[in-house]
Order: sequence, then structure tokens, then C-alpha cells
Amino acid sequence: MPSAIAVRRLEIFSAARSDPGAFLRLDRDGLRFSLGTSIADLAIPIQIAADARAIVRGAISDAALLLSTHHRGFVPADDLDRLILREEYAALPPVDARLGATVGGPDLRGAAQLAAAVHPALTGGLVTAWMGKGGRGRSLVALWIELLRHAFDEMAAARDRERTPLLVALALSAECAAAERELRPFLPAPPLDRYLRAAALAAAWLAARTGLARAWREAGRGVDDPLLARIEAAISPVSLLGGRAGVVHGGATPYGCDLSPGVPRADEHASRLAEGGDPEAVRAEVLAGLAADGDLSLRAEAAVAVARLRELVGAAIAGAEEAGAAARPDALRAVFSAPGALAAALSGDAERKALVRALGDASPGGDAGALLERAARVVKAWKPREPAAAVGLDRRAARGEYALAAMALLADVALERAAAPVRRAMSFRTGREAEGGADAEWEAGRLYRISGRPAPILQDTKERLTGHLFADVKDFTRRTALLGQASMAEFLRREFYVPILASAKEHFGGMQHLADRGGVALNNLLGDAVSFAGRIDEMVALARAIRAQFAAYAARLAREISSDVVARQIAAIERAHAGPLEGARAERAAAEAALAGAPVPEPQHAARVARLARARAEEARLAGERERALGRASGEVLEAGVFVSYGAAPVVLAIEDEVFGRNRVAIAEKINESARGTARAAPSRARADAGLAAERARRRAPGLEHAWSVFIGQPLQVSFAPEAEATALRLYRAADAPGAMRALAAAVRDVLEAAARDGERPGDIYNSGAALSSEALEAFLAEAGAAREVRRIELAPGEIPEALRARWWYGDEPLSLVACFGKDGRVAELFRRVGAASFKGLGEVVVWELCADGAGPGALAQELGAAWLRGSAAESSP
Repeated sequence: MPSAIAVRRLEIFSAARSDPGAFLRLDRDGLRFSLGTSIADLAIPIQIAADARAIVRGAISDAALLLSTHHRGFVPADDLDRLILREEYAALPPVDARLGATVGGPDLRGAAQLAAAVHPALTGGLVTAWMGKGGRGRSLVALWIELLRHAFDEMAAARDRERTPLLVALALSAECAAAERELRPFLPAPPLDRYLRAAALAAAWLAARTGLARAWREAGRGVDDPLLARIEAAISPVSLLGGRAGVVHGGATPYGCDLSPGVPRADEHASRLAEGGDPEAVRAEVLAGLAADGDLSLRAEAAVAVARLRELVGAAIAGAEEAGAAARPDALRAVFSAPGALAAALSGDAERKALVRALGDASPGGDAGALLERAARVVKAWKPREPAAAVGLDRRAARGEYALAAMALLADVALERAAAPVRRAMSFRTGREAEGGADAEWEAGRLYRISGRPAPILQDTKERLTGHLFADVKDFTRRTALLGQASMAEFLRREFYVPILASAKEHFGGMQHLADRGGVALNNLLGDAVSFAGRIDEMVALARAIRAQFAAYAARLAREISSDVVARQIAAIERAHAGPLEGARAERAAAEAALAGAPVPEPQHAARVARLARARAEEARLAGERERALGRASGEVLEAGVFVSYGAAPVVLAIEDEVFGRNRVAIAEKINESARGTARAAPSRARADAGLAAERARRRAPGLEHAWSVFIGQPLQVSFAPEAEATALRLYRAADAPGAMRALAAAVRDVLEAAARDGERPGDIYNSGAALSSEALEAFLAEAGAAREVRRIELAPGEIPEALRARWWYGDEPLSLVACFGKDGRVAELFRRVGAASFKGLGEVVVWELCADGAGPGALAQELGAAWLRGSAAESSP
């Protein structure tokens, strides 16, 4: 008769057959959280918590030690002594020397009765001790039950969008399988270790099966629910015992008989089944392969006959134990459980006679005695060349039963292959991958946690918002070429990195990560930039400090550059370079004149071209040396942009490498936005400078300066269709300039109409000061509300005092301002709405300038601040 386990495994495969790949798939849309940038690189971050790992590994190692010390009849004495001396041995529960079930509830008794069918070494007494009170197998079963309970609850809360129990089954079964690597100290030496290792892992499968059955009943779900088959597919004997080889060579018999004789073309058949192949067709081919190989067929038939006899002997021993004759079947229990012992007892006449005597000696009479007598008749009828006949089977029927067991094994192998993508997608985390560890990732809802503690498997995503500050030096590449990399490095260290980090430390919260939601954390320190994250009020304060540092350095440098010493040094450099540079220019002019002269033969013309190239290169080299020397002498004003964004806190990766050490990388969308906000688009500044030049001319005030440091502008840009462009070029080359203009007129008109029709046009940003997004501004106002009095002001240009307009140009458009007043009634922060910026890849961002404390903004706040503070309620906002 086919094994009940084999029948169920084939039923599961039948449910998966229409699309094996999708049967265990966990799609991105069906997961509450996942990583990866595409379907191909889906990653599901999972942590097996320390408590759960301890339960799994402790239970399976105890199973291995119980097996090794209980089966003293076939474990070598040296190995037995070594194992008994282990500290864990003293804590093992006592094992009743019974093959059948002993005590316990229905779940425990069911597992104990099934145990010997899964692996001969798993006696009922051993499984009862391991999974009963005091046994660590009980904790493993409880872990399965509790985790699946949580999984069912969370799946229901997610309206069945996520198959959370399947995810748990995949993760926990993987951890059980991984425990195999740590069993060596609890097992005897080879070759016996393979047999008992398989038995210990089979015990883990029994625990998983028992836990699933209990949790499924408690969830009130029906046996026809497709999810049950999926979970059972994930918890297969093949997955826990280490694949087909682990089942076949470890003596496990969950599919009905020993399959160590082999399966013809096993890999080919498993591949076909993994692609949805017909199991009956595969079974027919397995049967044909058995029939075609005489030796293989005989071994397969013997395996089926031995399995039938083992089932009969097991039932008889259990009956004898129940009848009160527990001491008498000892010899039979050893034959039943030892590796290959029952097959060896049937191998020769003398061995079979000894087995018959053992069966007779163990007979207690009654039903158990009748079973033992029946087993004795089977042994007496055994024929080595036709073993199946002894158990009432012809050779074809025996091969059919073997093929069915083989089919169940191949079906599980096929399901494991189909499950390979989702198993690869499970990214098991140690806690070292992100700063703050696994706890921070789990609390943020970015990590599934498999734990025995009463806590969610996946926390609800709690988006923690924080400020992001980015500051970078402008013209870094040009400055490096001008000053030299060593000088530039010292320049950045002294005037950029050290002062900024010193300011940031004043706001540092004392934690290495942002789990406390406070302080400042350094995200990244780049060649010409620095990125921080932290509380929004701290980010704004840090932005003000950085801007003040830049202003102080620029003022100090301007004073030094104006000194007579620097002026004399610059004059000396000019004189030193004047002669060589004039000579190079003269040589270049002579070469150009020679090239433009009368035609000459080709060799001479080529020489003239080469002479001109050399002259130009030498002139460029000397000019570059002069420029670098002047730059080093006069110094370089440090100009940098600062931008503050507000959004989700960064994910900080910790990258550890044996060569490059530990590195950290912060990833956040708003870091990208803050970096975009420090850009310096020349066209935007050019438009502002054109307005300033016009105002200087109108006022006849060449010393008039910009009041602001952040500008947004967008020149009209026209894109021409390829056909219109080609037509215009053709007409222009034909000297038809008006026709060329008409060919492009439609596109130009469309752009003008769109620009005239739209209101505020998003543009590019030029940031040589400090700015922040509208989200960051509102977050700052909310954070600082208790310590600030806030006023929102609309200021027309004509309302700015003339004395201020004579020194600074505030623009010719109305100003939208936000003034924040401290307790002393003075303006603490002043913000100006610059406009909507278009950040590549991020869309539109409304930008506000964090105005300077001095110069034009400072003078404006000092002059009008009191009036703003007294302003009407309509102008103020709490």
C-alpha cells in the first residue's frame, strides 16, 4: 500500500502542477514590504531572531544527541562515551524504550505513531520524550504554532493580500535545514552520522508538520484551502533533509520505502515535473526504467518488500508493548531501528532463521502475537530472487509501489526547484547590514522578524521624518586644477570639513544613529560635499552656522587679499610670467601667419600645422601656470550652497569588508533632493544679474549688490522636430533665411504661448547661500512653534525703505517672506520664497531661501521686523 505521506505529497504537487513556479511565489505586490529594483532582484529582508534560532538549533541538536545515545546497540562505544560526556546530555529527557506512542495528547501521539514511518531510528518513545514535557522538541513545535498564529492574524489584518504563513514557513524551514551544519558534535563518527543526522532532521519535519496542523485547526481554516498545500509544499522532507540525496542516503522512508536503490533518470524527471510535466507519464517511464534494469528492479522490489515487513513488524512490536510485554521486543526494536538491519536479517538463510526465532520469542499472544506470526511467515517465505512474493506482491506490483514512492520524492524535488527563486529572494539579515541594527529596521517596518516573542512579524511601517542637509563647494574641479590637489585638500580640510563638523557636533545627540529621533548624524562625507540628517530645527540651525562660516571666511580672505604684500606678490607673478607668455603668443601668431601664407607642398603644409599646434599648446600651458600661480597668491573665496529637505529618515547601510574595513552609506530620497538643491545653474544667475545690471544703470549705482543668494530661473527652450530642423538648415544654406525662420516659427510660437499662458514656471536653481524646501520650512515652523512667533509677510518692492534699496537690489517682484521671532522680539530666522525649482528625476520643489543674518536680508529684518511682529492676524501664522 502506498504511504499516506507519499499520497499527500502527490496531492500537493497536483495542486501546483498547472504553474509550479507561481505556486510558492511571493510577488512584490503581494508583500507588505520588500526590497529590490525589479522583479528579477526581489529581496525579502528576514531576520531569524536569536531566541528563535536558539529554539531551532537547540531542539534539533537535542534530537541528534537523543538518537545517538538512545540507540546504544549500534553506536560505537567510543562515540557513545564522547557523547555522554557532553554537558547537554545531562539535560536530556528520559526516553521510554518503546517503538510505539506512549503518552501525550492527540498531536503528540500522532507524531509518535508516524515517526517510525518517516525514519526507522525515530521510535515513538524517543519522539514522545523529545516533543513532550521537558523536551526541546516541544519548544520547536510551540514556535511553529505561535509564529503561524501571528502570521494568520497579520494576513487577516492585511486582508489576505500577503501569504504571511507561507513566508513564515519558508523562513523557519530554511532555519531548520541550516541547523544540519551544527549537528556534527552531537553525532557519532561516519558513516553512522549520516543515518542519525537524517533522523534528527526528520524529527524537525515532524515538529513542523505537527505545529502546522495545530495552528491550522485553531485558525478555523478548511482542508481545501489552497494555502495549506502551499505551506506544506514549503515544509517538505526534501527541503529539511538536504535534498534528494539527504533523503535517499540517510535512511529516511517518508515516501513509503527505502529509495537508496535509485531512481532511473531522476534529475531529468524532476526537471520535467518542475515544468509542470505529467506525473503519470513520468511514473510510467520510471517503471519502464526499472523493468529494463534487472539488478535495479530486484533491489527496488526488495526495498518494497522490506518496507511491508517493517510495517508489519512495527505494528506487532507496538501491539506487544501495549500488551505489557515491553521487555521482550528489545531485539526486534534493534532490528527495526538499526541502519540496514532488517534488510541484512533477510540476506541469508541463517540470518532469516535468527529473525524468525526473535519474532517467536517476542510473541505475547493475542493480536500482537498474530502479527508476529504473520511476520515470521513472511520471513520464511522470503526468496532473494523474488522478495515481493513473500509479502503477497508480484514483481510488477512491487515495482509499481516503488515507482509511486519515487514519484512522491521527485514531486517534492520538483517543488523545491520551483521554490528556489523565492528561497533565493529571502534575504536573511544578521543586523550588521544597516546602522542601528536589526531592531531599528524591524521597528521601522523594513524587516520581517521570526521570533518566539509575542511581537508582530512585520511592524506597521512607521515613516519617521527628518531633516536632510546637503552642503557642497562650488567649482570643485576647477579649483582643484587651479590650486593643485594637495592645496585644495588642505583648503577643504581647514575651511570646509573641520568647521562644518565642529558646528554639527554642537547639535549632536550622542547616538550613533537616529533611533532617538534627535540630534545630528553625518550621512556621507564626499570629496566636495557633506550630508547630514537629523531634527529639522537642528538642520536649519546648522545651515545658518555653515552659511555664517562661509561669510566669515570670505570676509577674512577679502581683507587679506587687499593687503600690500599680496598685491606686490601678484605683481611679481605677472612680471615673471609676462615674458614667456608674450614669447609664446608671438610664436603662435607667427605660426598662424605662416599657415595662412602662400600655398606650399603638402609636406611643408603639414609641418606648418604641427608648428601651430605646438605653439598653441605651449601658450595654453604658460597661461595655465600663470592662472594657477595667481590663484594661489590671491586665494579663492569659498562659495558653497546649502539645502535642507524634509522627509523619510535615511536607511544607513553598513558595509564591512576584510580589506576596506567598515563603511557606511546613507540612502534617502530626500538626500537626493537636498543635493539637487545646491546646484548652481548659470542661466538662472544670469537672468538675476541682468536685472541687477538694469537697476544699477537706472540708479547710476555701480556698487548696488544682490540682496539674495538663491535664484530660480528658466530661459525659454525650444525643441524642433527633426523634419523642421532639417528643412530650416536646407533653406538657410540656400540663402533663404526668411524661409528658414518660417520653418521654425510654429515651434517658437507654441513655446511663447505656453510661457505666456502659464503662471509660475519651474526653473533651475542657483544656490550660493542656504535654502530649504517648502516641506522643510513647514516642518521647521511646526517644530519651532513653541519657541518662535511666526509672521507671514507679503512685501511689495515699494514698501522697502529707499535707504536699503540704494544699497541692495531686492528684485522687482513682490516678496513672500516668513519671519520667525524669538522671545526677545527680534527676527531669529527670515525665509524668502524663491520659486518652484525643477529637480531632475524628482519633479517640482518649492524653494525658500534661508536668508543671511547680515547684508540686505539682515538690514531688511532690522528695519521692518518690529512692524511685522505688530502685524495683523491676517498676516500671521502660529
